[in-house]
Amino acid sequence: MKFNNSVYSLYLTQNSLVAAPVIYDRKIRESQERISAIVVNSGNANAATGEEGLKNAGEMAKTVAERFNISPSEVLVFSTGIIGVQLPMEKVKSGINKAIDKLTNWDLELSARAIMTTDSFPKYTEETVNIEGKKFFVKGIAKGAGMIHPSMATMLAYIFTDVKISKELLDKITKDVLERTFNSIDVDGCESTNDSVLFVATGESDIEITEENKDILFNSLYSVALKLAKMIVRDGEGATKLIEVEVKEAKTEEEAKKVGEIIALSNLFKTAMFGNDPNWGRILSAVGQLHLDIDFSKVKLFIGDFLIYDGKPIDFDKSKAEDYLKNNNEIKVKLVLNRGKFNWKYYTSDLTYKYIEINAEYTT
Repeated sequence: MKFNNSVYSLYLTQNSLVAAPVIYDRKIRESQERISAIVVNSGNANAATGEEGLKNAGEMAKTVAERFNISPSEVLVFSTGIIGVQLPMEKVKSGINKAIDKLTNWDLELSARAIMTTDSFPKYTEETVNIEGKKFFVKGIAKGAGMIHPSMATMLAYIFTDVKISKELLDKITKDVLERTFNSIDVDGCESTNDSVLFVATGESDIEITEENKDILFNSLYSVALKLAKMIVRDGEGATKLIEVEVKEAKTEEEAKKVGEIIALSNLFKTAMFGNDPNWGRILSAVGQLHLDIDFSKVKLFIGDFLIYDGKPIDFDKSKAEDYLKNNNEIKVKLVLNRGKFNWKYYTSDLTYKYIEINAEYTT
């Protein structure tokens, strides 16, 4: 993908076993405030591949740079796929050159399809935003279905807007967007080696984002990022349900997020959701693992619109709650802590037989 001298915000995996393109991109991020192209390969993560892997990541950037007559330091490199296998560089370079030969205006669906691995559908979305009689766009693609847990997940995501904005302000806005979207999802609790999220502002429109109107850009970036993040969870390997875990009235935002995360990570909770079992004990016991001073006698827990725990066990209509779980592929779980004013939403999927099948057979 080619664009001109654009400001960007780049977020990369925190995994200690980082892929070669992540190492390469970290160096670019440290030295370069603007970029002009990205190159992505699917099928091979170029992770745990040593010096040869790092050299190959640089070769990918160099191949792109030579074709566009730009510096390799203006090119970011991304890979996704199998870990521990060297890239077939002749094939990769040939593919890069063929892709450049066919380069046209950005086709979101084709781009999203090109970076799929175990994804079952392409993930892309866009919005047009009106501001003061003018318009700007936000467009994004992503991939990911397994090894999904922050920071971030085995996922790649690229979100572009055509507004003018300083890098400092873009970083400030996107950090908050990232925390509430791609850093608030889980499929299987596994952090990957290649996770990357890139936000780019090309500056091609007449609209300039400042401190005064930054909320407009935040809202549109958040909307696009959340749609992509939820697509990833919905496509969780073998998943049948997208589950929104909303934590309300926590002491702090950090506490609200931690509570949502511990529920989303619980395999007992995730399997209960797959089995259509409104088992509140699994949810509350997961929260108890955090060892916070929560007074569970003041807690309320809802599945959908059904109050299933109210500071003590209550007589709720279990069959109707089961029907809600059985007949919906988007589930809402709400936990009210009654100890503050802070809220957070976390997104996860159920854990099914199919997840085991997919991952047992992944390299075979």
